[in-house]
Amino acid sequence: MLTKRNIISSVLSLALGFFLVWLILRFTEVDFEQIVGSFYSLNPWYAGLAIVALIVHTLITAYKWGLVTQKLTPDNQQPLKFYFFYTTLGCMTMQFMPQYVGMVMVQNLALRVHKISSFSRGFLSVVYDQFFNLLIPLLLFPASLLYVLKYISLSVAVFMWIATIILTHFIINKWHRRIISFLIKALTWVKQLKSGKSNSSPAEIATDNNSILSKKFTLYLYWVSVFRYIVWIIRGVLIAIAGGFKIKLWAIAFISPIVQLAMLLSFTPANLGLMEFSWIGLLGLFDVPDASAVKFALMQRFLYFVAVVIILAVFAVVSCVERFSLFTSKQN
Repeated sequence: MLTKRNIISSVLSLALGFFLVWLILRFTEVDFEQIVGSFYSLNPWYAGLAIVALIVHTLITAYKWGLVTQKLTPDNQQPLKFYFFYTTLGCMTMQFMPQYVGMVMVQNLALRVHKISSFSRGFLSVVYDQFFNLLIPLLLFPASLLYVLKYISLSVAVFMWIATIILTHFIINKWHRRIISFLIKALTWVKQLKSGKSNSSPAEIATDNNSILSKKFTLYLYWVSVFRYIVWIIRGVLIAIAGGFKIKLWAIAFISPIVQLAMLLSFTPANLGLMEFSWIGLLGLFDVPDASAVKFALMQRFLYFVAVVIILAVFAVVSCVERFSLFTSKQN
């Protein structure tokens, strides 16, 4: 729930983010006019494909969250558009507060307001969903860091990525119940803090083959998360092509996990300023000029916002059409 203190904190963090962006432009000697000019010179076809990739990424994120929630609340099913709308709303909220805080807040609030699940189950679905969102960049981080710092070659880095993804499949196959058990304990601890009681029992989760504890479902969720991350990397490549930036595909691919994990430490909305600093520093290791790195980073933010606005606008139009159709049907 938003309080006056939270609103003030969000405003201050947003101001800090804009200040960091100003510092970047100041010290890289990139004019604001150059940034705007790069937006106008975008290749429309590749920019459109990048926006489509962003929309697909959001849709997969919503689908994954819906899978977890529906497993926990089989008696209260919601259509995919419900999860798609609130995931997009969470993406918009993240523009004004720290990234994962904004998404978790919107997801949890949506489940509670619509009475889809209890606090325990709602929190577990959000935590479990976010766990897989973070798992993929976390797995790819070691190889990415070694490659970016030039300790290993590209072929070794790619092999490590593939080996890690496949090995994790077998690890989850054997240890997934322990992972979920840990999440349930974390949930119970938070529930105790919320209620002020020390005797709260763990959330009751089914353990049959149709639950989130099942091996089949956990592995399916894992591979959905892998595909979701591949789409995210493709989005970055398309943005680089759309902007005409001379950035190698592998630079974008291997820097992405590092930047995404850095967002966990973010204290500005959508990692504003800090994300740009990260991209500039890391792309510099690939001999990418600061001007190109700044434009590429800001281009990502701009197109992400455009994609979110497009989705919400479509939802608004569809909602108006449905209400008008309902009104006319009642009149007849």
